[in-house]
Amino acid sequence: MPSPTSRMRWLRAKLYSIRNGTGAAILPPNISRIALSFNYKSNNGHMGPRKFFRECLPRLKYHNPEVDMIVTRKPDLEGPATLTVHFSDIPVENTLQLKKKQTAPVVRETTSTLEIDMLNRYPDDIMEELVQKTSATLYSEPPRSQELDEEAEYLAVKRENELKEKYKLQRADRRKGKDDQLKGAILA
Repeated sequence: MPSPTSRMRWLRAKLYSIRNGTGAAILPPNISRIALSFNYKSNNGHMGPRKFFRECLPRLKYHNPEVDMIVTRKPDLEGPATLTVHFSDIPVENTLQLKKKQTAPVVRETTSTLEIDMLNRYPDDIMEELVQKTSATLYSEPPRSQELDEEAEYLAVKRENELKEKYKLQRADRRKGKDDQLKGAILA
């Protein structure tokens, strides 16, 4: 089992990849729901929507936990791949207060929708159009602290030294094996 330190480093890297990258955007408060609809298979131009679902949607959900995100994967081979954004007039503050008072989920009425065609498009293009049409703000990570930079540098040097030591031992074992073979050949 890996040590807690290595697990923490792995988790930190995983969280960093969820917080940053394509799809890391903060949506405006008037967006109540996002619905994706695409094919199970990547045939006929559905590869971009599948990649968007796998890469961008988790980042969107991380930065916008209050927005419902519904994914519909259709079994039919042909058909549209759409991203539908539902807008509502209820401010988020009122919705959050209602959620605290009630145990049942609050359904925000949809006043208008925006549909984006995802067929035969790359995930970056889909995300760019979503940000442009909804006037979302892209998330940018604050600069890393000096401590994290020093830790990363220390780990890189440590890993390099471990690899050098490993290769030295492998070379020594190979030489020892060759020497043993030569001794066996001479004695025979």
